[in-house]
Amino acid sequence: MLAFLCLAIAWGAIGGSWALHRFREGRPGSSVHSFRRQLSTLERATPGTTLRPLHQGAPAAGPSSAPVRRPRVATAPSHVVKRRRDVLIGLLGATAFTFLLLLVASSALTFLLFVLAAGALGAYCYALVQIRMRAEEAAVKVRVLRPQASHGTHTVAVRRTAN
Repeated sequence: MLAFLCLAIAWGAIGGSWALHRFREGRPGSSVHSFRRQLSTLERATPGTTLRPLHQGAPAAGPSSAPVRRPRVATAPSHVVKRRRDVLIGLLGATAFTFLLLLVASSALTFLLFVLAAGALGAYCYALVQIRMRAEEAAVKVRVLRPQASHGTHTVAVRRTAN
């Protein structure tokens, strides 16, 4: 019974922190975060350009200057990285908690809980490694093609007719 009580308290703490985080995201103060997320989405829709404002003190781009371009690196968006980190920390915490529970109340149920938590942690770490390997492979193999800019040379179509 003590094991179930400890497990319920741990899951309640995890659920409570998740609910608190979701509550904070819904507040009007998070409009800046929402704006940055939407701006990031627009940048992905137009690769090779940046929609970020210039840093203060940097010279402003005039109408005759070319758009600011920066190389794109294939990385996951920050909210994906944060979610993956949160899941990893949660699984580490669950594994550590079930291990401590196993040391305190050694039974078949606590051993099963520890094995399940450790297995889930191992499977998630394996999935993260696979995701990273695929991203690195895609970064090496995939090349983004950009349209060629014509510098004053225009192609003239010639129409031939039969006499």
